[in-house]
Amino acid sequence: MLRWRLTLGLLATLIILLTVGVYGVWLFNDLGRAVDKVLCNNYDSIRACSSMRVGTARVNIFYSRGIDRPTLPYDQTDPLDKTEKDFQAAIPILERNAKDPEQKRLVSELKQAVTDYISVYRETFRQYFAHDPAIHESWARIPELTLKITNLSQNILSINEKQMLEANQEARRKSADSIRLLLIAMVSSVIVFIFTYARLGRSLIDPIRRLTHSIRDLRSREFENLLPVQSRDELGELTNEFNRMAQELRSFYRETDRKLIELNQIIRALLTTLPYPLFILDEHDRISRMNPAAESLMTNLGAGSDLPSQVKRRLVDVSRGGTDYRLDDLKQALLFRINEQETYFLPRIFPVILEDGTFTGRAVMLVDVTRFRWLDEVKTDLLATLSHEIKTPLTGIRLVLHLLLEQRTGKLSSSQEELVMTGCNECERLLKTLKSILDLARMESGQDLLDLVPVSPAQLAREAYDHFLEFFDQSSLQLELDVSPDLPKVSVDSTRISLVLTNFLSNALKYSFPGTQVDLRVQQLSEQFVRFSVTNRGPGLSDLEQAKVFDKFYRAEKQSIRDGVGLGLSIARQIVQAHDGRIGVKSELNGLTEFFCDLPVAVSVEQLVEV
Repeated sequence: MLRWRLTLGLLATLIILLTVGVYGVWLFNDLGRAVDKVLCNNYDSIRACSSMRVGTARVNIFYSRGIDRPTLPYDQTDPLDKTEKDFQAAIPILERNAKDPEQKRLVSELKQAVTDYISVYRETFRQYFAHDPAIHESWARIPELTLKITNLSQNILSINEKQMLEANQEARRKSADSIRLLLIAMVSSVIVFIFTYARLGRSLIDPIRRLTHSIRDLRSREFENLLPVQSRDELGELTNEFNRMAQELRSFYRETDRKLIELNQIIRALLTTLPYPLFILDEHDRISRMNPAAESLMTNLGAGSDLPSQVKRRLVDVSRGGTDYRLDDLKQALLFRINEQETYFLPRIFPVILEDGTFTGRAVMLVDVTRFRWLDEVKTDLLATLSHEIKTPLTGIRLVLHLLLEQRTGKLSSSQEELVMTGCNECERLLKTLKSILDLARMESGQDLLDLVPVSPAQLAREAYDHFLEFFDQSSLQLELDVSPDLPKVSVDSTRISLVLTNFLSNALKYSFPGTQVDLRVQQLSEQFVRFSVTNRGPGLSDLEQAKVFDKFYRAEKQSIRDGVGLGLSIARQIVQAHDGRIGVKSELNGLTEFFCDLPVAVSVEQLVEV
């Protein structure tokens, strides 16, 4: 029903518009034909008549006797020839545009008069040169013919002017009729619009307004305000569907609220049972929720509602990096003094992202590693003490073995010398291992201070390259050096970083396939770091081995080389981390293996002044 009412109202307006449009097209076309008739027919006839009158006047004046011309120019026929051509061109125009019998008669008489006019002039020229006395009679006819041509032209011109006036009046009449029709169409359109709007206002606009108010009530969760059904048309069906949707939404929200309450209770229970402090932050890194352990920590620290400064600094790093943040090294644990006791926490920071990818904040969990830190320090101290205590007697044993090898106490048999040589080598290996353990213990305890100075990366790489080049040549391996130009200086302890590069190159020397190439590269990774990397082609490391390769005393199961105890890469990691750098490995089984370390760029004096 509503559709038919809309269709009838719009159809009436459409019919009026089409009628007015068709009539307007016909009227404008008719006006165009009238204007064409006036311009093309009457105007051409008027111009032809005027040209004929002007032509006769020009010829008469040229061949008339004057004071300055005692002799008539009858020997010059060009003016007459030109006028004759003009007459021959004008007569067809007049004949074509002559529509009524009167105009046709006038054109016929004008044509005869023009023919006689030209013939008399031709006869006059002949008589003039023949000295025929009849020339006077011929000359006397010229004014009569000229007057006849003038009168006939004037009559034709008057008829065409009258026709132009009548055409103009007809155009004005049609224009007035079109204006009246357009006014009637406009008034009719307004009437149809008002009638349609009034009908639709009651049957369409008012229900839509009520529907709009009900939708606003739904947004406010007021599901009880249902719409009354007042008709059986499309709006009535829409109202019924809207009421059913409101009832379903009411049920859905009730069920959702119940599930949210249950979920909230579960989350609160999980947060309560979690022993570590947990902070839930919003998108602006403000605390929105925390568990009882976090509340207790904040109370003991007296931090109020703001995160501790150590955690805030880690949040800044996360904001810059845009990834999860977690520390596994116990030496990097955050220290808090709670009730006059030192407590260490390792932070875990990760974003909270919904299923649609919307970022809603972050979660910060502080894992209590105080006991693990204490055990690690005990282990480190025990290793350092044990290594130091073993080193003293081992040095004496080493001295005794060297004295035996020098045979100062007596000659040794070949078998005895071989046994003493084996014991001496094992003693040297054990001393080297103890030295590595002591170095690692000093680094972990922070007793090994670094002498940081700006150094050219190319110089560090060149020194390591020159030191190992001979060893690679002896092992039938090719060592290539690739240093990017214009690298900034790095702030490092040259002696310590040389140990890192030495470890990388020695591992590549041990585990490369024969005849392959090892690449030592130095390139700028970013504005803050320069990367040193050593790439070789060998058996490679599995994912599990890559995760453990920097652990202390770790050696791969397939490793058959007895030299080393698995402390080289662990010491290298401690050195790089002490420089605030990064160390890592990328490897493929039976493919490329790359060990790299990223060292910080030295800060210039200008940058320090800006800071």
